[in-house]
Amino acid sequence: MTNILVVGDGAIGLLLSHFLSNQHNVYVLTRKATNNTRFYSRKNSASQKINARFISLNQLAAQPKFDVILMTVKAFQVQSAFEQVKPYFTEHTNIILSHNGMGNVEELKSELNQSQALYFLTTSMAGFKSNQYIVQHTGEGQSVIGGCNSLALKNISTMANTLKSIPKLHATSNIQQLRFEKLFVNIAINPLSALHNVKNGQLRDPQYNSMIINLLTEACNIAKAQGLNIPLINALTTAYNVMELTAQNYSSMQQDVINERPTEITAMCGYINEQGKVYNIKTPYNNQLLAKIQAKKSVV
Repeated sequence: MTNILVVGDGAIGLLLSHFLSNQHNVYVLTRKATNNTRFYSRKNSASQKINARFISLNQLAAQPKFDVILMTVKAFQVQSAFEQVKPYFTEHTNIILSHNGMGNVEELKSELNQSQALYFLTTSMAGFKSNQYIVQHTGEGQSVIGGCNSLALKNISTMANTLKSIPKLHATSNIQQLRFEKLFVNIAINPLSALHNVKNGQLRDPQYNSMIINLLTEACNIAKAQGLNIPLINALTTAYNVMELTAQNYSSMQQDVINERPTEITAMCGYINEQGKVYNIKTPYNNQLLAKIQAKKSVV
């Protein structure tokens, strides 16, 4: 069995912990009470105890060495979380990032040695926490893992096999393409759902069509500048399919805004804005949503 540390106990962190604990020794780093049991709930089924150990930062040193560290914190939290757990890396620790939006990969690659593999896991599983100790699994979805440095690219099949208890998991040799494709979905859904306080499915209404098209057109232009081929029609089709599949869900950004928490807008529209400056590509629609979400204190 592999010793896995999951950093972050948000909805995705708890969902992944539930599935991984079926085959491995899973520890979850949390800021909440460590003696409370966490539960996994799906539709009308009875809740199940998540068979993981919940620990605080000051308990890390007393734990066994971790083979895999899975970071499920939000994009803007990755760097600080990485610095907190880095002293507990071994020479051969595998690090996996999993968050919405872009960024962090290049920054962390430079901090790892040649024996430490860096992966990125993207998932379209849907869930939310009905309270701080219960995660509701509300939607199926594929999970894809890919390598972000040379060692991870070499060992991707081995890592995918280690994580095979995650439903519908498969490996890819081009995680950057998939991250961009998910970025398109996030840009189409998260900011607008947060700004207008609506469920994902409501974004299919005609009033949002032109804004979504303009947002994704700008994102496609950035992808093309980076050497990726993602046609606008493909990006739109995927985004609208996700809206339909998650029609009754509120997006993570909507939940962050309504609860007055920091959002991942800088890793979504903010990333398009930054890359627009790099490639001299105008991105006014993404810039507009970036500014509006950053200025928003709560949903009205």
